[in-house]
Amino acid sequence: MMKNLRHYTLMLLIVALCTVLPLTAGAASSSVTIKTQAVNLKFDGQSLALPDGQYAFIYQDRTYIPVRFISYALQKSVKWDQKTSKVTVSEPTAAEKEALSKLLAGAAAGGAQPVESKNITIKPVQATLVFDGQAKALPTGQSLYSINNSIYVPLRFMSEAVGTDIKWDQKTNSITGESAAYKAAQAGGNNGAGTNPGTGTGGGTDPVEPAKPTKASIEAAGSAKLTALEANCKATLMAMINPYLTGDEATKEKIKKEAQQTVDQCTADFNKLVADTTAELTKYGYSLEIIDAYRAQFDAELKAGLDFVKGLA
Repeated sequence: MMKNLRHYTLMLLIVALCTVLPLTAGAASSSVTIKTQAVNLKFDGQSLALPDGQYAFIYQDRTYIPVRFISYALQKSVKWDQKTSKVTVSEPTAAEKEALSKLLAGAAAGGAQPVESKNITIKPVQATLVFDGQAKALPTGQSLYSINNSIYVPLRFMSEAVGTDIKWDQKTNSITGESAAYKAAQAGGNNGAGTNPGTGTGGGTDPVEPAKPTKASIEAAGSAKLTALEANCKATLMAMINPYLTGDEATKEKIKKEAQQTVDQCTADFNKLVADTTAELTKYGYSLEIIDAYRAQFDAELKAGLDFVKGLA
């Protein structure tokens, strides 16, 4: 099975290499003219205004916002690598944190929001998004867009990627974000201090035994991790495509090594996923047929990849 995973991951790279050129060629000619959406922005209880020349818009029933603005609103560092078409969002350094605080203060000072229904032209772009060292792929059917050299991301995707509760209220045209730290502070630090009935001390209360997880919940967790693993492996490998196609021989050799390292990491991650799920199911006396389903899933995807490549010959 581990050989199958290695072949499968390499196949993703082959398929991506075969398809990236027509996708890239079509992107420049697929610009769309849409209208802006006037929105109210509030993050961690603070009202913010978008900088001049940046907007919010709704396209195909999804709300889009500038990745850099939403990131510094959440006090995250954002870097753009033009050579690799990669956007990296991470925890800021001390110096970056100070600069982000100033940017946030400027956004809080406010300014006029863009007029609703202003015509703007959006252009799809291909880029890899990396959050705290982990590449995350957009769901099928979603895209990144560029306006005035700013990259825009779907609001829901960004919410899930940064682990912040971001909500869109259509009635009030409001985007509200609350970080875990902010919500904890609003809760007044109530962490359940007091007598712990599960300590088995003092009042003589028996320890509370954790509830037994269901077989379905364990399997669902394993399947979710498997889906995330596939998406992350593919996103990481696809980020190497453009540099490989345009690089010299030395660059291509370097990328090949990096691709192999990615495959090795994917293999290790899959090993751990199978081991953890097997251990959890065994611990509670459940059967292990889901493990066979994992293997069947990878085998089917491997065959589909092989058939695709054979069809190109």
